[in-house]
Amino acid sequence: MNIAIVQAPLIWEDVTGNLMAFDARLLKIDKADVIVLPEMFSSGFSMEGKEKIASQYDNVCQRMQVWAENKQALVIGSTVFCVGRHFYNRLLAVFPSGETLTYDKRHRFTMGGENKHFVAGQQQLVFDYKGARFAPFICYDLRFPVWSRNVSGYDIAVYVANWPQARRSVWQTLLKARAIENQCYVVGVNCVGDDGRGVHYAGDSSVISPKGEVISYCNPYADETRQVEVNIEELREFRRAFPVLEDQDTFKIMKNRNKKR
Repeated sequence: MNIAIVQAPLIWEDVTGNLMAFDARLLKIDKADVIVLPEMFSSGFSMEGKEKIASQYDNVCQRMQVWAENKQALVIGSTVFCVGRHFYNRLLAVFPSGETLTYDKRHRFTMGGENKHFVAGQQQLVFDYKGARFAPFICYDLRFPVWSRNVSGYDIAVYVANWPQARRSVWQTLLKARAIENQCYVVGVNCVGDDGRGVHYAGDSSVISPKGEVISYCNPYADETRQVEVNIEELREFRRAFPVLEDQDTFKIMKNRNKKR
């Protein structure tokens, strides 16, 4: 399976500009099965601008459907979705057929106030595509291993992110940890450059093997795309020979609660 990771700077709160920029980037991708874009790839990680961004949700979905059809690839990225007065940081997984599955970010970055702007998702998303099983997550989810725990037998975990440069070593370390503990490939795609709040991003987008080895890596601070082949049958053979997932603990996921004590 060929996976393309698209690391890019994002134009602040400019959905049209970002969609045009990704049009050009995706034109250069050849024969990928999966294309992964950063978190909030159409706007940058804006919370105050969520209403304006959410108003373009249908346009973002339609453009992703065009990309998926034209490239005959699964396209993954997140944007802002609104229903009523509730806003979500929503990941879309768009298939070449146009079918679209969604995942709403579970863990909101409270230190940055994300919990004041977005509703937490309650359901994981796991799906099959071209003989592989995928589990997508969003940014801060990476810090929470129970939520990412591989109890559904997924082969590839995908983390789309706007992960700041200040914590880049944490990003790199946790991507490897999630791959090792879940015996899966991990795809982590981050953005680069400065956003409208003055936060800087170094990228460090990568694909990690089930043994924690970096098998593809975007250069720091670079606007670039990398493609890499992953072998799902080799992964499953590794699991058969070294079945650590059979010994894992079980956990009950509780609904988020923010009670004052």
